[in-house]
Amino acid sequence: MTCNYDAQGDCAAGIQEYKSEYVDPMYQILEQYHQQVEIVLVIEPDSLPNIATNEADPHCGSYATENAYKTGVAYSINKFKELDVTMYLDAAHGGWLGWEDNTWKFVDLLNDMDFELSSLRGFTTNVANYQPLGEMCPW
Repeated sequence: MTCNYDAQGDCAAGIQEYKSEYVDPMYQILEQYHQQVEIVLVIEPDSLPNIATNEADPHCGSYATENAYKTGVAYSINKFKELDVTMYLDAAHGGWLGWEDNTWKFVDLLNDMDFELSSLRGFTTNVANYQPLGEMCPW
């Protein structure tokens, strides 16, 4: 499915599709095995960091996009919390959230969402993009 960034509204149809065709089927699979094997999830690489760093972009910063990401991520965390699995939330990489103003935008965004931060084990970085630390090894 391709996202129509120019669409107006709250993205309710897309959110419902995300829940029913992605999160809920994954939940049903994990529900069968969560007591037999430890499950660790990385929730939504790039989505919330995109909002924090690109709020001026008409695609990433639109109400529909922000509502879809915030609602979808909160739904995922609250849904998978029922299984008592370990969850990490993507926090992009230092090139995105390594700047103090972007870090605070990300924190403010999380505090404005409908889930408890204590549901998470922590944060992951360098999931969908990568920024090395220090100097690269010489060849």
